[in-house]
Amino acid sequence: MDRLLSPKLIQFVWLSLLSLSLFADSKRPHVIGVFEGIDREIAVEDGELVGRFAPYYQCVFSRVQGDFQFVEMPLAQMLYRLEKGGISAGLPMVQTAERNEYADFGGLLFQTEYVYLLLQDLPPLDSLSGLRFAFVRQFVGDKLLRGADPQVTHVSDWGQAVEMLKRGRVDVVVLPWVLIDIYMKGYDKPYFDRTAAWVDLSMYISHRLDDSDLTEDLRKAIRKCRFIAEQNQGGWDIPTRRGDLEN
Repeated sequence: MDRLLSPKLIQFVWLSLLSLSLFADSKRPHVIGVFEGIDREIAVEDGELVGRFAPYYQCVFSRVQGDFQFVEMPLAQMLYRLEKGGISAGLPMVQTAERNEYADFGGLLFQTEYVYLLLQDLPPLDSLSGLRFAFVRQFVGDKLLRGADPQVTHVSDWGQAVEMLKRGRVDVVVLPWVLIDIYMKGYDKPYFDRTAAWVDLSMYISHRLDDSDLTEDLRKAIRKCRFIAEQNQGGWDIPTRRGDLEN
């Protein structure tokens, strides 16, 4: 009898432990990476999203079941952890072919303008050679280079890039237009900005996500919240210098 019961007992214990493990995994919060260093636009405060971008993302997560933990981190770290499965999603993010290889883009949630910031009113950038660009590491600035033989300096944050521009170490900084007033505050000399691109902002969801339903749930919520924002007639609008969103 003992010989018959022992294998069954072992199987029962093993299944019980497996069930407990699966239950623990199901209760584990989804870690959501948040691009650090743009506090006025998006940040984490007391575990909640705050800033001018926050209403869009609050709308999304309020419509998706789950326990979400928001953690600020540099863009390069966020992309690495998305690829390795260290986080479930990252925001705010722009779609690129490289990122599509290891994560799913959530779809357009809202748009923002990227610009070239200059201290000289240069001729058209495409007509120049050897321009020195600076932008945050892993930012999409590589897609927005202009002119022949551009030189690129990658930095850890926007403030560092703008400081390099002020010191004459670079010619152009590529950054979101909404950040210019922060980093040029108190600068009493002329400066110029030119549209680089209007981009779709949303989030990326890791391919290594264990919850197979979460990606589609987030995408559905993003579509819904984009519609709500459009109907909101400016209630969530991010400051722009033009009324349209044409590239």
